[in-house]
Amino acid sequence: MIPFAHSTTQLLTVILKQNHRLLSVILASSLGLTWMPSSYAGERIRWTPDSDRGSVESTLSGGRRGQAAVSCNAAHHATQLALLIPKHQDSLLTTRAQPTLAWQITTATPVSMTFHLSDPDLATPIYTRALQLEKTSVVSLTLPENYHLTAGKRYRWTVFVSCPGDHQAEISARSFVEYVDRESLDVNHLSNLEQARAYADRGIWYDAIAVLLTGNHEETDAETMVQSLLEQGESSAEATLSAVVHL
Repeated sequence: MIPFAHSTTQLLTVILKQNHRLLSVILASSLGLTWMPSSYAGERIRWTPDSDRGSVESTLSGGRRGQAAVSCNAAHHATQLALLIPKHQDSLLTTRAQPTLAWQITTATPVSMTFHLSDPDLATPIYTRALQLEKTSVVSLTLPENYHLTAGKRYRWTVFVSCPGDHQAEISARSFVEYVDRESLDVNHLSNLEQARAYADRGIWYDAIAVLLTGNHEETDAETMVQSLLEQGESSAEATLSAVVHL
């Protein structure tokens, strides 16, 4: 009887192990929950907009060839510009006085562009940066140390792109950034992915994207999480982090 009991116990153990996932699904369903494997759950990130800020269409695009052009050639989509931001947000947040702002350029030929950061109280931009890209890339620009945002003030940032083959034509897109004090948000002990989750959960969009772009070479799930944030924000951007230009 003892050998039989032992073999029966082993058989039950094998069956339970093989059906662990099924049992987990059944249990989660009975509790009204959605079950996911731990490997997938670890990659999840949830964007929670700041409830104190309105939700309006603040990302404006335009160009000399159209009212809302984000492509130099709408028929062939030769060169496109897309900011890495949600579609409907009036003021996106950062906890950094020198924030990181990002956008994607999709192009088959080299393009020139200019970045402007504007203070609402001044007639001219407070910071300008010109650059040229040779190929499709995500651009991640961090404001230099000698420039900084004032807490509680909303700044406008704009990217202008000269259309290849016709430098008299350009496309542009702009959005807004606001620096907020979040001393209670301590993320220094967290990994890049954990930091991104913490920022996104508290409505700090720019910092969530920034740490994912910084950690892309270390964290293989970074691109998945960036795309997840963009999809949650109904953004038209489709970021590919195989080529990231850090400025």
